[in-house]
Amino acid sequence: MPRQRCTGTTRADAPCRSFAVADGLCQAHNPARAEAHREATRRGGEARSATRRAARLWAAKGDEIAQADLPAMLRSTMIDVRLGLVEPAVATAIATLAKTSVALAHDMEIELRIAALERVAGVTPPNVSHMNRRIS
Repeated sequence: MPRQRCTGTTRADAPCRSFAVADGLCQAHNPARAEAHREATRRGGEARSATRRAARLWAAKGDEIAQADLPAMLRSTMIDVRLGLVEPAVATAIATLAKTSVALAHDMEIELRIAALERVAGVTPPNVSHMNRRIS
């Protein structure tokens, strides 16, 4: 006995080509499984995202990456892309993460240096002076 096809329709208003699971509907069209289907779709999309793959790739290379290691890691990733070992989208995500990491480290260093200068000068930064006042 051949398997029954789903009686639902696609977004393009074409007949669904999946096999029916219950009540003539596939997993995606069965209203009783709508929430489970949405969750599975969401999880599947997360696992395929370039950023997620890039994070997994870098995690495999080491838990902590020093800022000084970033240029070598980016060169290694470029070679891997050229050899077809890493998808270009993953490399783009890695480059974006590296750039953000460097910018964040730079900003944090500047903030620490400014705070040290303010302490030496005895100056309270204008954007936090309201935090030192007591609320009455």
